[in-house]
Amino acid sequence: MIRRRGPALLVTLAVSVASLVSIVGPSANAATEAAAPAAASGVVKAGYGEADATWHVGAGAGQHAAKSPDPSNVVTGGDVDPYNHSTTQKDSYGVQSRLAYRAIVAEDANGDQVAFVKSDSYLAQDYLVRRVGQILAANDSSIEYPEIFLMAAHNHSSPYYTSPSWGVWVFQDAFDLRAFEYHARSMAAAIMNAEANLVPARMGATTVTHRLFKGMIARKNIGDDGTPVGYPDDFGDLGLSILRFDDMTDPANPKPLATMINWGQHPEGLSGHNLISGDFVAPLERFVERGTGAPLVFGQGDVGSSEAGPGRPDLIPDGIPKKWSGAGHAQGERGAFLLAQDVIKGWQQIGAGQGLVPFSSTFDIAAGNAWVPGPLSHPYPSVGNCRTETTAEGAPGAPAAGLPDCERGPGSADKTSMIYENMKAEGIPVPDNYDAPAFTGVEENLRLHLQVFKLGEVVMASCACEAQVDLVLNFESRADKAQNNMWDGYDWTAKLGCHQDAPGGDWTCASPFSSSQTISFSDARYQRMEAEIHNDAAGWDAPENAATANSEPTDPSKIKGNFTKEELPADLGYTLPIAVGHASDYNGYTVSYREYMSYDHYRKALTSYGPHTADYMVTRMVRLAGQLNGGPVLQPEPHDVMAQTDEARQIAVSTALGQASNAAYEAWTAALPDDVGPAAAKTQPQDVQRFDAATFKWTGGSNAVDNPTVQVERSVNGAWVPFADQSGEVQTEVQFPKGANGLFDTYSGNEEWTWTANFEAFDALPAGIGSTPSGDYRFVVDGTIHQDGAAVPYHLESDTFSVSPWDGIQVTDLRIDPGARSASFAVPAYSYPQTYESEFPYVKVQMENDNVGVPFCVTCSFRAWATSGTVTSAVLTIDHKAGPDQQVQARLVDGRWVAPIRLRKGDSIFVAAGAVRDNYGETNGSGTTPVSI
Repeated sequence: MIRRRGPALLVTLAVSVASLVSIVGPSANAATEAAAPAAASGVVKAGYGEADATWHVGAGAGQHAAKSPDPSNVVTGGDVDPYNHSTTQKDSYGVQSRLAYRAIVAEDANGDQVAFVKSDSYLAQDYLVRRVGQILAANDSSIEYPEIFLMAAHNHSSPYYTSPSWGVWVFQDAFDLRAFEYHARSMAAAIMNAEANLVPARMGATTVTHRLFKGMIARKNIGDDGTPVGYPDDFGDLGLSILRFDDMTDPANPKPLATMINWGQHPEGLSGHNLISGDFVAPLERFVERGTGAPLVFGQGDVGSSEAGPGRPDLIPDGIPKKWSGAGHAQGERGAFLLAQDVIKGWQQIGAGQGLVPFSSTFDIAAGNAWVPGPLSHPYPSVGNCRTETTAEGAPGAPAAGLPDCERGPGSADKTSMIYENMKAEGIPVPDNYDAPAFTGVEENLRLHLQVFKLGEVVMASCACEAQVDLVLNFESRADKAQNNMWDGYDWTAKLGCHQDAPGGDWTCASPFSSSQTISFSDARYQRMEAEIHNDAAGWDAPENAATANSEPTDPSKIKGNFTKEELPADLGYTLPIAVGHASDYNGYTVSYREYMSYDHYRKALTSYGPHTADYMVTRMVRLAGQLNGGPVLQPEPHDVMAQTDEARQIAVSTALGQASNAAYEAWTAALPDDVGPAAAKTQPQDVQRFDAATFKWTGGSNAVDNPTVQVERSVNGAWVPFADQSGEVQTEVQFPKGANGLFDTYSGNEEWTWTANFEAFDALPAGIGSTPSGDYRFVVDGTIHQDGAAVPYHLESDTFSVSPWDGIQVTDLRIDPGARSASFAVPAYSYPQTYESEFPYVKVQMENDNVGVPFCVTCSFRAWATSGTVTSAVLTIDHKAGPDQQVQARLVDGRWVAPIRLRKGDSIFVAAGAVRDNYGETNGSGTTPVSI
């Protein structure tokens, strides 16, 4: 069997603290040096920077990539990635949209700095941020590790090779030192570029409501005791938070600088297409930047609640398939467009002085970090989290056997056995759940990294987790200025019309699944449900309660509910508090106490520190937010020594990891063989009509050195201007070497690498996405090829190709009406082509039903094609025997196009090719046969 990873990458990290040495700085291509900040006193400065983060084609394309690397291709002559970018996953074959680190660095008048960084990665992790801190220090950056707020998009279709936690490999692929170093250098470059671009700035912020592109994945269910759990499909945090930064170098002429948003929606709208993709985030960035003139930095919100889901089928505009999850690139672009309209709306409101937080250039900036040990009642991170009651009743469960779920074997729970209930009734503090340790399997740390970053009246806080909606809403309601508005958690009773049949009797509710059905449960279970949601959780984490915190009392009045009812007083609260999911580090999903205690499910299985994890995180985040506003200092936990000990371990490992990744990356790049060159065009693009695609092929570098960036330019008034980029508008693929011969040719410097770019010409739905105008275009390529022992850049421009209207509209049944005063013809209903011939495996006809049962094609095109148009103009031509032709405008009457005519003997009429146009500009390619009287 062929090994999938070179020995240089199988580095054993075994090093003592005493032997640690300083970290080697990044190579010259990692980043530009930071320039001195712009001179301005007493005002905030801000800067934007970005760096490409599209790890090499060949790496597995995220969680949905197939687990089939197929090493037999070496023998059978199939595609082979000679650089072993994947270990357990199928090799990606191209790029649908590029990935990037995008950074906003902000600095107040006192010199306090923060760096907000968006990543297209699957998870955020502390080891990577610490490596970035090492690189920044080696390059004399003023940004330090604690000032970095890394916000992962949680993209399920991007290569993820940067976590040494083996449990994550089940969802992704094995750790790769090369990718780890690449990402650290790229993130550091984005931060340093932002730092170099610091200018006097102002910031304003607001929240707008968005409903269209949103789903609820933690959906409705029935708990083990028969009570409703989960959430309705139409529920979630619908508040879209928007921060607008303007360049105030010239105060009389502010310029857009950057926009930052926080929105809870998983980039998980795709399936296993084996293309590297930014999912909906890439087109979202495009729409917002083109709509505002400012780049977008994306942060996640209630991601444990909204990872595509069923969407809002009653609200999505007509013509758009009513589905987001697993619905393909075109549908993801539509969702991004709908979301972008509200981002732009909020951005404009801020500019008009209508935002929640008015523009300011003099606000305070602060970064708050707290490394908090796990609670005394559950001091280690866990996974699996099986319900004890179900096991005691005859359905044994093994934590993490079905990683990450509780895996239950043969047998079924006997609800009449009462074994568990009797133990509880006797006052035996039996834990309601049991679990498996997750340290090194999921979590990198044996504690929690809580971060709170202050920007004046805006505070952004991270639980270092995949936050579910209750956590998000609870933090935001406890950290704002309002009092007594705390969110306890979702309570189904009002929505389901629950009522008690008689005092002390059973409760009856509509079923969460159907309003025509009902569910019922005892009063004791109702009281338990309400207590789990609404009771004050204060005191559960006191040392004296550590032994019983994981065992729920039978007396509802003694249950510690979802959250502690402690909030910031108005003078310490914020106008706009924002809870960010997937930032700084990863501690699994985090569900509220009620969701943890009611039933076994995937999100509960990944909640890391016991049933009160959400409250443990939020309460300390709220206190840290208050501290940044002048409140009491967040006090260390009684067992803080555990966190301090783990910090020493983390420093030692991250230092060793940085040394190893730097050495491995440098050694690997230094040993790369040459590619056959020079870079040159191979197949030029052909002219196309709309609803087809133009392609360009060229010789470039290997997938180890080349991941070419491609634009399509349009000729406008004799000049070439950018038209389309790799935010999903232009796709690329590589042709891999074949079999053992390809491996040999690669390492002997005899492999020629062929790349292909693809550009669809189409009409868009919604139209605002942007259709392809008729005209002349060309591809422009910039890449890298290994020649004469070094990686060298190349630049290529294709021949010109034209885009013209689709000419598939038909004209039929032309006739002269009785009396020869008018003529009419029919334009039968038509549909645009739904796909085209393509060498990209993604492009094929794959029909699915959306959420309301309407069929649509998931993979017919990359872009959001319209399915049909409406004829808006039609012209009839009169061929006068004794004079020039006459064009007469027709109008639609009772389903036929009618034009007035006045004919003499010998005259005839016809509809010429191109005489019929629809609302998109498509036309008829053929004229009619002339008709005469």
